[in-house]
Amino acid sequence: MNINFLAAVMILALTGAFLPVINRVFRISGILGAIISSIGYVVSLFLVIISDQGRSILNSFFVTDDVSRLIGGMVLVASWMTMLVIYWITEKDKFVNELIGALMISTAGALLLISAENFVSLIIAMELMTMPTYLMVLFAFDDTSLEAGVKYFFNGALAVGFMLFGISLLYGMTGSFEFAALAKNLFKDPLVALAAVFIFAGFGFKLTAFPFHFWGPDVYDGTCPGVAALLTGISKSAAFIGLMRVIYEAIPVISKEFTLILAVIAAVTMTVGNLLALAQKRVSRILAFSSVAHAGYTLVAFAALSVPVSVTGILYHSVAYVFMKTAAFLCFAVFLFIWGARTMDDYKGLGRREPLLAALFLIFLLSLAGVPPMAGFISKVFVFTAAVDAGMTWLALIGLLNSAFSVAYYIWIAKQMYLEEPTLDKPINDSPKKNFVLIPLAVMAVLLIVLGIWLTPVLNASAVYAAKVGF
Repeated sequence: MNINFLAAVMILALTGAFLPVINRVFRISGILGAIISSIGYVVSLFLVIISDQGRSILNSFFVTDDVSRLIGGMVLVASWMTMLVIYWITEKDKFVNELIGALMISTAGALLLISAENFVSLIIAMELMTMPTYLMVLFAFDDTSLEAGVKYFFNGALAVGFMLFGISLLYGMTGSFEFAALAKNLFKDPLVALAAVFIFAGFGFKLTAFPFHFWGPDVYDGTCPGVAALLTGISKSAAFIGLMRVIYEAIPVISKEFTLILAVIAAVTMTVGNLLALAQKRVSRILAFSSVAHAGYTLVAFAALSVPVSVTGILYHSVAYVFMKTAAFLCFAVFLFIWGARTMDDYKGLGRREPLLAALFLIFLLSLAGVPPMAGFISKVFVFTAAVDAGMTWLALIGLLNSAFSVAYYIWIAKQMYLEEPTLDKPINDSPKKNFVLIPLAVMAVLLIVLGIWLTPVLNASAVYAAKVGF
């Protein structure tokens, strides 16, 4: 790992760890906490950008390459913008600095996860990313968030339990924690294959892939929407990259049956996610089941791992997803804070009441639906192209049908905002500073549009990684 990248992780984690302490000692305001956090984010982002310079350490545990720099930068920007929105929504809460601190520590774990080079560093990074979110889910401390917290804790424990059991089996059979040990011994001993199944089951929980998706919508709907933005966008994008490193470095193209299993899981995941999203009345649950569907889209690229364009599909979808899903939940959070809007009926006429916020929400919805020129469209092009190139045209067709089908509920939200008469009379929290919250959302909207036109950064990173894994 490059020492600058490690310094970025340490600065982010230490800023998050000491922010609640500073708050307790000096009784700082929420805005001062946001300023201190922003300094930590800016310094960390700068260090990630220059992490191609300087010496390397811990090379057997973590790697710093074009993928970790690209995704790390995007994760930091998305987390920074999330912090600003969360601060604006929860400014008057006395625990806001604790919440922001937990967000920063979790983001530091995400940076380590995208750099993990063996199973020990992978599980440590994943737990560093996950542990703070257990507290964050409970932030509201009402009955709904308590239920969400219990479900999230037990399913998170189940996920790490599966992974640890698989890793222990692998170590017992091979004596190694390296990714390559799995590939060398997968078909030599049935227990190694069983270890692979448990490891991927753990990832299935993290990604809310079928049949491990059942906890996701309840947790995303029950917790604070700002926390849901972290769980659905930032954490899952980091988990996509962690799984990519495991699959491409631990299990290269050695089994047609393995790719077929991934293809079936991808097809079922996106279909189930879209069908259940269409049946929802609460916007948060629509976005939650949409998150399940997008896990399926990404798994399409994983299933096509025999072709190099699959790497591009995974990276592009991870980059687009971290912004469009995070920002969509943040828009929902702002609408909920200002208007108390939860259901589809509540969104009627909000396009007239909040024209700028509604326009930004529409951009994120269109990107999720895969409408050009958004990054979400380009990512789906690469994902489905990978499936066709790998000889799985049937999977690409299922993906295209699901993508077209998903437009229905995204457009449904837009219809409610722009074509219906308002049902909510007046805001429940109207602030003269509310236009400030549009700035972080606008930053993510601009990045989605830019990344939908400027493909070079992702294409270059994917080409380097594809060459590294033997394409």
